[in-house]
Amino acid sequence: MTPKTAQVGQHPNITLLTYSEVTEVSGFIGSFKAKIKKKPRYVSLEKCTGCGICFAACPAYTVPKKRAIKMGNKTIKEVE
Repeated sequence: MTPKTAQVGQHPNITLLTYSEVTEVSGFIGSFKAKIKKKPRYVSLEKCTGCGICFAACPAYTVPKKRAIKMGNKTIKEVE
């Protein structure tokens, strides 16, 4: 987490909703409602320490393999 995110997370009047998206806001200044879509998580928030080890092991974030194909004098590089 960034220092600002950590600071905001400590405020008693703020609930930090990470990996979420605001889909609708209605009302007026001082009294409004927001609809928030929470995206699925595959890591337990209670166990997460923010170390990033799971990110390195996650198959959804693997670096694609690169390959090159030779066609005459040209080499075409593509990602699988």
